Amino acid sequence: MEAAGVTEKLKAHDPMRWVVLMNTLKAQAEEIIETELIYI
Repeated sequence: MEAAGVTEKLKAHDPMRWVVLMNTLKAQAEEIIETELIYI
């Protein structure tokens, strides 16, 4: 998360950007899980 710039500081200063980044990271993790675990 920190590599993507998602920090508590960002959450405090720009909560909407934090939510967008968190949703993006969640979608990426779900895609990896589906690819690696379900479709193999």
